[in-house]
Amino acid sequence: MKKRVLSASVLAAFMIMFIGIGNGNAASATIRFSSGAPENHFLTKQYIEWAKLIEKNSKGDIKVQVYHSAQLFRDNEVIKAIQTGGLESGCAFTMYTESQLVPTMKVYMMPYLFQNLDETWNVYKSEVGTAWKQTAERKGVKLLAMVAMASPDDQIILTTKPIKVPADLKGQIIRGASPEHALALKKWGAGPSFLTGAEVYLGLQRNTINGAVNSLSSYMDRKLYEVAPYALMTPISVVHTFIIMNKDYFDKLTPAQQKIILEASATIENNTVQYGKNELKGDLEKAKNLKGANVYIPTTEEAALWREGMSGLWDEITKGNADVADALKKVRAMLKR
Repeated sequence: MKKRVLSASVLAAFMIMFIGIGNGNAASATIRFSSGAPENHFLTKQYIEWAKLIEKNSKGDIKVQVYHSAQLFRDNEVIKAIQTGGLESGCAFTMYTESQLVPTMKVYMMPYLFQNLDETWNVYKSEVGTAWKQTAERKGVKLLAMVAMASPDDQIILTTKPIKVPADLKGQIIRGASPEHALALKKWGAGPSFLTGAEVYLGLQRNTINGAVNSLSSYMDRKLYEVAPYALMTPISVVHTFIIMNKDYFDKLTPAQQKIILEASATIENNTVQYGKNELKGDLEKAKNLKGANVYIPTTEEAALWREGMSGLWDEITKGNADVADALKKVRAMLKR
C-alpha cells in the first residue's frame, strides 16, 4: 500500500515538473486596460488590436481586458490609478501625461509649435522622447507605445456658432484640455473651461460651454456635431495617447511575457502614424457629406491670425522650469522654428 502511495506521489511530482517545463513556469496574468475613448473610436480599435496580439502570442497565458468609454477610470484618472497599482495598464493622453507624469512633454501642448503629425513623431523618436520614457519609469510607469492621433493636423475648435478668426471667440466659454489651451483661449478673449472628452457633449447640450478644443475624430465619433455644428481646423496643439503600464507589475512578469508585451506594443506603434493619417482622411470625407457638420478650413491669412503671438506663450509656459525650457530649445532646433 505504501509503495502504491509513494509511486502515485512520485508520478504526480513528475507530472507537475513536466508541465512546469512545458510552460516555462509562467504564471497566467490578467491586464486591465482603461480608456475613455468610445468603443468605435479608432484609438480603441488599436488598443483592442494590442490586446489581441498579446493574447495570441502568449497563447492565452496573458489576458488583456480592454475597458473603453471610461468604464473603469476617466481619462484624467488613469495615470494615478496605474501609479498607485489600482490599475495595470491604460491610455494616457498627452495633456494628462505632461501635467501628471512627464513635465517636459509639455512641448506637445505648446500652442502652434508643431504643424503636422510627422514632426511630432520625429520628436518622440528622438532623445527627447527617450527622456520622456526614462522620467515615466522613475515615477513607476512604463511608457510602452505611442498610439497617435493625426495631431496636430486633426485639431479643431468646435463651436455652437460659426467662427473664422480669433476675435469670433471673444466672450465665449470654450473647453480646453490643458493649461496651455487656457492661455491661448484667454489670448483670444475666450473664457477657458476644463472638461474631460466624455463630458464635452453634455456640457454643450446644457450650454455650460459654447465650444471646445478637440479632434475631428472625436467630433465625429462622439457625434458632437449634434450639439456644436461648427468646427474650425487649426493645429493648436498635439494630442496623442500612450499605452502605459504599472512598472512594478511589468517587472514581475516573466521575461517571456515582457517580450510579448513589448513586441505587441512595437507592432502597434509602427503602424499608428499611418493609421492616424488614414483616419483623418476618412473623417474629412465623412464630414463633407454629414448633415449638421460644418467643417471650416481657414484661409492663409486667417491661419496666420490664429498663430499670431504664440511664441510669447511658449516663453510664458517654460518660465521657471529649466527642464521644459531645455526640451523646448531642443524641439525648436529640430523643427527649425
